[in-house]
Amino acid sequence: MENKEGPISVPLAQRIAADCANAAAYVVLEAASKEPEPPLGLLCESFKAAYRLKLGAAIPGSRVVTTCAPSTKPVIFGELIP
Repeated sequence: MENKEGPISVPLAQRIAADCANAAAYVVLEAASKEPEPPLGLLCESFKAAYRLKLGAAIPGSRVVTTCAPSTKPVIFGELIP
């Protein structure tokens, strides 16, 4: 695996991606805790945009894929509460 600056190990790329995802989630969810609560779709789009920016700054040339894997099952939020 490599970026515009040269080779990068998979474990390092995974670590950086996880750190960037955590930072993006923190920014988006902090804003979401204020009233009125934003719709989930807007939060998702905000997260993807924030993640794309943070990951692009950390690993030049990186991409954020926004499609779900076929094996991913959607979560319906009304079903989370027993």
